[in-house]
Amino acid sequence: MSFIVEWVTNIIIFILLAIVIDLLLPSTNLQKYVKMVIGLILLLIMLSPILKIFKVDVDQLIALIHAGGDAEKNGIENVIEQKKTEIQASQRAYILEQMAVQMKKDVAEELMNQYGLTIKEIEFEISREENLRFPDDIQLIEVIVVPDKQEQSDIVPSVQPIEIDTSEPMNRTDEHGKLAMDTSSFLAKQWEIDEEKIAVRVEGGR
Repeated sequence: MSFIVEWVTNIIIFILLAIVIDLLLPSTNLQKYVKMVIGLILLLIMLSPILKIFKVDVDQLIALIHAGGDAEKNGIENVIEQKKTEIQASQRAYILEQMAVQMKKDVAEELMNQYGLTIKEIEFEISREENLRFPDDIQLIEVIVVPDKQEQSDIVPSVQPIEIDTSEPMNRTDEHGKLAMDTSSFLAKQWEIDEEKIAVRVEGGR
């Protein structure tokens, strides 16, 4: 009998407390959340006799309700943050891709006329992920160039006397190195960026 009296008393006290809280809270989204929590707690109090029969801890259930709400909130925030990161990454990739296309276009004709080269690929190393500024946030521009195929195919080989000069051996690596340096200087001037930020690699033979 004492258990029933205690149970009814708890319900009445909790209802009175809920009414007071409802009157004190302003009409906001927080009030809706508080009402939902109060309703769940009241339901647990009303079911406490049944829960005690099955030896269920009411306090533990209340803690689980709060923990579940926090976990769901954190999960939603993590998903939103992940989607935000993915969108920013795709936007950044698109911006860099368009920059590369425009930079190729700006120098294509003159690069071909002066050096007989075509830009095969441009890759960027950037200093930060958001609000990209050019050229301040560009750490390095890697440029791969190749000799023009048409220019090479137009050259008809002819038989010439072979003269071997051992004092000055031909070194293709040195040729490519000088060509890469000259091309780097040219690109730095055209793109208005420090030459130290440009790395040129020549592919193929000339």
